Amino acid sequence: MKKITLFLFSVTTSLIFAQTTIGESNLFNTTSNATWTHVFTAVTTADGVAVSGLEQTVVINITDLPESASPYTYRIYKTVASGAGDFTQQGPLALGENTIIVPAVTFNRAVKFQFSGGGLIEFDYFSHNGDVLYPTVSQECEPDDVTIGSSGLFVSQEGDWPYYLLAATIDDEDSMNDQTFEMDITCIPDGGANYRIYKTTAAGNDITCCVGELNLGYNTKTVASVAWQRNLRFQFSSGDIGYSSLTLNGEALGLQGVNSALIKIHPNPATNLLTISGLDNIDSVKVYSVLGRLEKEVFNTQQIDISDLASGLYMIEVSNGSNTLTKKIIKQ
Repeated sequence: MKKITLFLFSVTTSLIFAQTTIGESNLFNTTSNATWTHVFTAVTTADGVAVSGLEQTVVINITDLPESASPYTYRIYKTVASGAGDFTQQGPLALGENTIIVPAVTFNRAVKFQFSGGGLIEFDYFSHNGDVLYPTVSQECEPDDVTIGSSGLFVSQEGDWPYYLLAATIDDEDSMNDQTFEMDITCIPDGGANYRIYKTTAAGNDITCCVGELNLGYNTKTVASVAWQRNLRFQFSSGDIGYSSLTLNGEALGLQGVNSALIKIHPNPATNLLTISGLDNIDSVKVYSVLGRLEKEVFNTQQIDISDLASGLYMIEVSNGSNTLTKKIIKQ
């Protein structure tokens, strides 16, 4: 069985979110109105009453309002029960977080959020009904991410399954035992990624089987024990699979030479309770929104309840006094 010494590193990650303007963003269309020049379409009658009748909420975090002779405002276009258009809901826009709510109704309708300012309003966050539309969250890996192809823990080979993790060889006495890998995946190719099993049968033949999908967050696969010695490999469909921790048969495999911590925050995505493992003597666990706002904080515990948070992307900051780690999590 392959054994690799654990190397533990800590890293502090800063959140830097790009800014854009209403005029530059593809979330908005231009209008022919001289005052409210750009519009975000929330729902149309084609969506049906089950969708369009719901409360419509937009949150925009404005970072700059250039000097202007006129105040910056928003206006709501909505259709009423008769089908006529209504523009009565209007209001000012200010620096910082602006929340605009259009109440729910019992009929099918269209709702649009119109903005003044000629497209010059600058923002770094925009959401509709809790779905974060800006900044966009890509699942693809970035240059600094640790990936299967760059880590040195995986063996490369030709073909459609270009990398594998060697779990056991037929010469290993304990190759008959359960073979398990655990991986906390941080990024995957846009087309997705899979694993499959390469193993030796009772007849002595090496076969591949058992293709499974890999997802962001915690992934694990166990191949059950057998009565014979065998080869066993976990093969992967891409080298562009990023991860923050990797365990083989209960042993953490070190991310040697990279600034990443072998600390697991799971499950991810999560709906309620998050658990932090791999770090002792935790002082604090903080949850930040994508705007950098502190949402929750607990002390001297390895768990935090996020059930009361809205769905979306958050950052978890874990500290044990001497080390601090920040990771992305998704609240479902």
